[in-house]
Amino acid sequence: MLTARSRICKVVLACAAFGLASCSDSDSPGTLIVPFNLGNQRTCKEFHVETVRGELNDDEYFDEVRCDAGELRFQHIPEDSYNLRLYGYDRDDVAIMDSLQDEHLLINVINDTTVVTDPVTLTSAPARLMLRWTFGFGTCESAGITAFAVTVWRNDGSELLLKDELDCAKVGKGEGNYRQVPDHDRMLMGTDMGEVSVQPLDSAGDDFCEPLTYRYPAPGPGGDIYLSMACDEDACWGTGDDDESRAEAAPSAPEGHTGKEKDDKSL
Repeated sequence: MLTARSRICKVVLACAAFGLASCSDSDSPGTLIVPFNLGNQRTCKEFHVETVRGELNDDEYFDEVRCDAGELRFQHIPEDSYNLRLYGYDRDDVAIMDSLQDEHLLINVINDTTVVTDPVTLTSAPARLMLRWTFGFGTCESAGITAFAVTVWRNDGSELLLKDELDCAKVGKGEGNYRQVPDHDRMLMGTDMGEVSVQPLDSAGDDFCEPLTYRYPAPGPGGDIYLSMACDEDACWGTGDDDESRAEAAPSAPEGHTGKEKDDKSL
């Protein structure tokens, strides 16, 4: 839990001075002040952060300031406990830093009180890897594919950054119908990642075909990588690099089936 220092507002002092009822009877909302740091006490200019946004309970309340302001101020907040998240945006409005390395920034707001938290540190935001697949007029079942094993490598191919498996039946979201590859440990640093292998798996958990490999420039902190692939009962194929536009249709079967052909397990 995030610790906090509290300063009692003048209205509280007035209650004591004039012998009035306890201030706990008041329902006036409180104020929350959140100082913030970037990395190891670096400057906004060094990290190219233009603005910092803070959100309470998934944007129920928010404040956004110029980075050099050094603190966020939430006013008129009802007394309660809140989850706090901070994001640092660059000039292109990309959240290149955040406080999500600590998922349990819980703070308490008190009525008639100004609560000042300890400084919150923002660190480099990981990239997001988005994957989509299609079967034309078919389905996962008709193609005989149950999952996709995803491995993400450093851009020079020297180090494994992440390994996960996505259920073929997982429903895509948003524009382009992509699925996000989970990164709970924040391993996908946008300055490092540059190569992804996707291995389609059949119902027995065996390789359906050879893995598809994608190579792309590192997207930078907070950047997104969108990858597309398509399969049928005979093969899988992909673009081989990052999608230029996530609105584009997923790749269709090339003439002559030049994709990764299904392994012949009868041999």
